[in-house]
Amino acid sequence: MGQDRHTDNSSVNSKVILIAMPWVIFLLFMQVFNENVFSLVTPKIAEDFAITPGTVSWVVTIGGLILGVGGAIYAALSDSISFRKLFVFGVVTFVAGSLLGFIVQSSFVLVVLARAIQCMGAAVIPGCFIVLVRRYAPKEQQPLYLGYGTAMYQLSAGIGHIIGGYVAKYFSWTFSFLLPLVVLITLPVFLKYLPDETGKKGKLDIIGAIILTVLSTVLILAVTRKDMVIGLIGLVILVFFVLYSKKRTDPILDLSVFRLKTYTPLLLVSILVYCVQSAFFFIFPFFIRDVYSAGIEVIGLMFVPANFGAFISGMLAGKITNKIGKLKAFYVGTSIVLAGMLMFGIFLGMNIIYMWIALALFGIGYTIIYSGFYTSFTGLLPDDRVGISMSVYNLITKIILSLFVALVGILISQDTLDVKLLPLPEGLKHVHLYSNVCLLFSLMLAGGMVLFEVCYGRKERQRLASETIAEQEAV
Repeated sequence: MGQDRHTDNSSVNSKVILIAMPWVIFLLFMQVFNENVFSLVTPKIAEDFAITPGTVSWVVTIGGLILGVGGAIYAALSDSISFRKLFVFGVVTFVAGSLLGFIVQSSFVLVVLARAIQCMGAAVIPGCFIVLVRRYAPKEQQPLYLGYGTAMYQLSAGIGHIIGGYVAKYFSWTFSFLLPLVVLITLPVFLKYLPDETGKKGKLDIIGAIILTVLSTVLILAVTRKDMVIGLIGLVILVFFVLYSKKRTDPILDLSVFRLKTYTPLLLVSILVYCVQSAFFFIFPFFIRDVYSAGIEVIGLMFVPANFGAFISGMLAGKITNKIGKLKAFYVGTSIVLAGMLMFGIFLGMNIIYMWIALALFGIGYTIIYSGFYTSFTGLLPDDRVGISMSVYNLITKIILSLFVALVGILISQDTLDVKLLPLPEGLKHVHLYSNVCLLFSLMLAGGMVLFEVCYGRKERQRLASETIAEQEAV
């Protein structure tokens, strides 16, 4: 039997942080690696199944959707079920979905289903990583672990793009399903070293999870098919889900977290900033292929300097955040990403070296954002509300990110934004379309910074200044 989670944290800390955490970060590495491999091979999947970018986006959006719903479930369960059981279940399911995907490779529908199962297992990482750090790591070390996490994110993204490109070119995109099997090596460590503590007993809202999954799927269908009837059905399901959640004592989407101060504004900031990241990684292979006629293996190589630069900045991100403060870290990181995105929009179609530089700025900026933003966000959460608060956060952001990727997939499948706004080189396929999408992303990033400053940054600076004055007066 597991003991109460709060009885002896110090004895658990040494095991979790010193021994288990590197393997948790390795699992994070493989989860992100897997997503980046599939993001890169989507053009090849579209070619093999003769489908549009909007349709093939399901390979990516279903992953985001399940990572969101699954992550919410894992985060909520972490308040009542031990991390050991959650991670073991996640690894086994991750592997099962991967094997299934390789077996059913001849059917696009079954491939999407396999991706859903695969991501349900992988969702243990977005669901539990931040909660694990927040619960067991000393406060002063939390930015460091978050920095290491985002560094591994970038390293795995870089390796994922390289491997994905060469697997697609020299083998088949279907072999992408076999790569995650290596996560099986984490099982002995998780079984031995992850805490087997249990907290308060609670019931998982299975009905709510099912309703939410159906709602998310219907909304994505409405977007990809541009069907108002399906959209109205989704709206009805949404209203029903909200009413259902209000009546339950333990809903999967606990609406009470929105009463936490500045929770909603920071959630909106995260949506604006991270929608750009998710959608950009989806469209990047398409616009480099269309505008520069580059092959998938070349596109994969383009990520290498960007991801390894971001890996280095990620390793330093925690120290940077501790040195300049979480607010400045967010502003600096977002400004770097914005500069990179503007370069994509303004210099697209010109010398490809501009794309390499812009991609490096994009990756480095996000590593700094991650440490600064999540240190700010999780610092607002009461200790007994971390799991459920991150559950709601993961759920909402992943679903909206999935919808946004699907929407962008539609935008690049038609000519709505294919209008000349900038003097870009002529005669290149969809150059104005992709440039305008990047400019739209730039506006979203700028909006995220403004919202962060208005709703959180200004007040937080005043609070920190008051604390400093109080400390000086006390001395």
